[in-house]
Amino acid sequence: MKQHPVRVHGSVVGFCGCTLGLFRAWAELLLWGFLLTLHPIPSYAAGSVIAWGSGPGTNLPPDLTNVLAVSAGSGHGLALLVDHSVVAWGDNSYQQASVPTEASNAVSVAAGFYHSLVATSDGLVAAWGRNTHGQRTVPDGLWNVVTIAAGGEHSLALRSDGTVTNWGKYWDGAADYLSMPLPADMTNIAAISAGYDHGLFLRKDGIVLAWGLNQYGQSDVPTDLSNVVAIAAGGDQSLALTSNGMVVQWGRDSYPWGQSIVPPEATNVVAIAAGYEHCLALRKDGVIVTWGASADGQTSVPAAVSNVLALAAGQRDSFALIGDTLASTVLRAEALLYSNGVFSVSVQTRADRSYQLEYKDDLADLGWTSLSPVPGDGTLMRLTAPAPVPRRYFRVREF
Repeated sequence: MKQHPVRVHGSVVGFCGCTLGLFRAWAELLLWGFLLTLHPIPSYAAGSVIAWGSGPGTNLPPDLTNVLAVSAGSGHGLALLVDHSVVAWGDNSYQQASVPTEASNAVSVAAGFYHSLVATSDGLVAAWGRNTHGQRTVPDGLWNVVTIAAGGEHSLALRSDGTVTNWGKYWDGAADYLSMPLPADMTNIAAISAGYDHGLFLRKDGIVLAWGLNQYGQSDVPTDLSNVVAIAAGGDQSLALTSNGMVVQWGRDSYPWGQSIVPPEATNVVAIAAGYEHCLALRKDGVIVTWGASADGQTSVPAAVSNVLALAAGQRDSFALIGDTLASTVLRAEALLYSNGVFSVSVQTRADRSYQLEYKDDLADLGWTSLSPVPGDGTLMRLTAPAPVPRRYFRVREF
C-alpha cells in the first residue's frame, strides 16, 4: 500500500542526498563544480550536522562531526564521514539505520523511505533496510558506481560511464507497484536524484530527463529548461538549479503546502533539496530559503544556522551540513574541463586572497595533494592540475 502523503531525497525521503563538498573530474567528461568557502561561526563546528523539524530523524547522534555528506530519509538519516565510514540514526523499524559492515570505504550515501544505500570506493553498492519491492536487492554485476539515489520503493545508481541502473518498483498512481526499465537513451548522465515514485537525471550538457510516476506532472520537465547544474526530486515535485542561480520547479502543488511554488527570494542559489512536501534552497549569501509543508517545523530554519555547505530534506525534517571554516566566503568554481592529461577549473578571485587547488585519486585516501597557492588579482583565473587517471576528486581553497 502506498504511504502517501506521509513521507519524504540528497542527491528524498532524503530523496536528495547532499553534495560532498568535493568534486569528481572524469577524464572523458566536462563537468562543473562549486568552490565552497565559508564564514566561521562559534555555534557549530565544521563538519557537523544541524537538524530541524520533528520525528526520529532530528535525533542526531551526539558529537556527529567530520561529516562530508548527509542524506535524509523518512525518519532516519545517513552521514558520510571524512574517514569514509557511515553513521545512521533515527527510525530503525526496518533496520534502515543499522549500517552493515560492507558499507565501508563509502563515497556516497542515500537514505530512501525505509531503506539505505551506499556507494563504495571500489564502485560497488551496499543496501539495507526494507525490501518489500526489491529496493535493496542490488542487481548482480553492478559495478563502477560513482553515486546512488534512494526513493520510496526504488533505487538508482550512476556509473562512471554516464549510464544509470535502477531496481525496485514505483507506485502506478492507482493501486499497484510496477517495475519499469529506464529509457534506452539514459546516457551521458552526470547526476541523479530519486523522488518517492519518480527520478530525475541530469545530463552532462545541462539537460534534465525524468522517469517514473507522473500523476502530478513531476516527470514533465519544462521544455525550455537548460543550463542545469543540480537536481532534486521530492515526494511529487521536482527541482532544478540553473547556472545563473535560479530554481525551477514542477509537479504537485497541494494546497496549502505550496511545495511547487518557488518563493521570489530564492535567487543566487548554490544548493537545493526536496523533501516529501517541502523544499530547501541555499543562497550564495548563506541564507536558507524554505517553502512547502511546515506543520512539523521542517521549514523553520534555526536562527543561528550559518556557514552551510549543503542541505538535505526528509519527510518531516531538514538537515544542514556545516562547512569547512578554513575559508571565508561562498564562491563559484566553473568550467571544469579535462584536456591532454590536465584538468582545470575557473575561479573568480579577489585581490586580497590566495587560491589553492587540491586533489586526490581515491576517496579512501584522507590526504590531499596540494598545488602551490596562487594569489588572486580580482579576475577570473584558471587553476590547473595533472589528471593522468580516469577519475579525480578536487577542491579549491581560498585563504
